Amino acid sequence: MFKKIIPAEITYFVIAIWGVFFANIILVGINLNQFGIRPRTLDGLYGIVLSPFLHAGLYHLISNTLPLLVLGSLLRASVGSNKLRYIMTLGALGSGIGVWCFGSSHVIVGASGMVFALLGFMFSNALFNPSIRNWLIAIAAFITYGGALFSLVSFLPYISWAAHFWGFISGVVLSILLRQK
Repeated sequence: MFKKIIPAEITYFVIAIWGVFFANIILVGINLNQFGIRPRTLDGLYGIVLSPFLHAGLYHLISNTLPLLVLGSLLRASVGSNKLRYIMTLGALGSGIGVWCFGSSHVIVGASGMVFALLGFMFSNALFNPSIRNWLIAIAAFITYGGALFSLVSFLPYISWAAHFWGFISGVVLSILLRQK
């Protein structure tokens, strides 16, 4: 039953991030979060790929897991599995590159860039590829997570505005590049 509701792409990623979280707890003396994005440093480049799998704590992990499950499930209904994989992967990479170039000097971890890429894609997909389904999905996403958009321009402590902003921009760009002709 869950296979039809929650896409495999999202399920596997969520299992991976939870697995890394528990590995970080079990591996006493090793803080895997040191492998997050270190903006504008060469040794921080690998964090662009690793950061979405790393989280600062249980609340942070849950705060990314729930939107990934909901938004990923909604988006798959609109674009299918292949495009969802591209959006997740390229959205996370786009966010990571933006954070590496423009982020604060702190180590950045978390999958919120991917979450905001999904949001950016959903909203702009309704504009660039209008259909009743795309509009309903965008409206559902806005009702559920529209309040999160304020973090695109807020500078709250311990929240990477750059990850949110560049994830959202990546989603918009991907919706333009992947739009149906």
